[in-house]
Amino acid sequence: MENYKENIENVIEEDDDELDLVALVSSNANDTSQYLVFKGSDDQYYAKNVSKIEELLVYKDIDVVKNHSNKLIVGTADIRGNMTTIINFDEWFGNEVLPDEAYELIIVAYYGGHRLGIIVKSVEYIVNIPPQTMTDNSQNDEKTSFITKVQIGQKQEMCTIFDSDKMLIDTFDTIDTKAVEDTLKLTKVQNDKLVLFADDSRFIRKMAESLFVKMGLNYRMYANGQLLLDDLQNITPKEIGLFITDLEMPVLGGKEVIEYIRKHKEYDHINIIVHTNMSNSNMSENLKQNGAQQIIGKVDMLALSEAIEELMV
Repeated sequence: MENYKENIENVIEEDDDELDLVALVSSNANDTSQYLVFKGSDDQYYAKNVSKIEELLVYKDIDVVKNHSNKLIVGTADIRGNMTTIINFDEWFGNEVLPDEAYELIIVAYYGGHRLGIIVKSVEYIVNIPPQTMTDNSQNDEKTSFITKVQIGQKQEMCTIFDSDKMLIDTFDTIDTKAVEDTLKLTKVQNDKLVLFADDSRFIRKMAESLFVKMGLNYRMYANGQLLLDDLQNITPKEIGLFITDLEMPVLGGKEVIEYIRKHKEYDHINIIVHTNMSNSNMSENLKQNGAQQIIGKVDMLALSEAIEELMV
C-alpha cells in the first residue's frame, strides 16, 4: 500500500492555495481503489474515493459567504468560477465541530451533478484500498458505506469510508424530491426479464427500487458485486434483461463484475449499465471498451430509466 503523506505535507507548506491532487495520485488515474484519507475531529480516519475529487484547497485562503438558514451548509464559495456549496464533514457526520481555525483543508468534490467543498481537519494519505478488504458497515451507521484498515506510518488503523451519496442527498434535499417527481412521469416497461442491480449504498438501492417498481420491472438487488455473481447460479441467462452495477463496492467492485460477465459467453447478449458518480471521461471510455454499454450518473433517475428502456433485451 503506497502512501503520499510526505508529498501532501510539502504541498501544504507551499505559499499557494492550490494543492495539486493529481500530483499526489498514482499513475493509474482510473484506479477505482484509490482513496484520500483524512482525519475527523474525533481523530478517527475517514476516506473518500479520489475519482470524485477535483482538488484540495487551504481552508483559510477560501472566502466563504456564510449560510445562516441551514445548519449543515456552512456557506458558498466561488472556486475556479464555480459556485460551490461548503459543508463541514464533522457537522454532517455527527462529530464534535471544532473552532474554525482547527480545520486545515477543503476537499472539492464533484459528483451527482453537484460541486461540494468538504471542510476537514487534515489530510493524511492517498492509499489503494482493494474492495475485498472492505466490510459493509451501512447497517451499523447509515452514513458509512464500509470500514477497512489502512496503513498509517507503521500502524494499521481503522478507517471509515463514508457514504458520499448519502452526503449528497442530505446536503441537497431537492435531489430526493426530483427523483420522486421523475419517477411519477414514467410508464410501465413491457418486459418481464430481470434487472440485476448492485450498489452498496442503501439510499441508492431505495431510490432505484422506487424507480423499478414504477416501471413495472422484475428486479433483484445486491449490496455488492460478489452477491450478484453468486446469485447467477440461481438464474438462467435467458431470464436476465439487464445488468446495472456501481463501481465502488466492498468485497467485489463493478469493474470485476463487468470482467466476469464478459468472460462468460452466455451473457454476451445482455447489456451492462454502470451506475456511478466515479466516472471521468477516461474511465468511461475504459469501461465501454471492457464491455459496458452506458455509464449513468447516480441520482439521475430519469436518465437511468431512459437507459433501461433502451438497453433491456
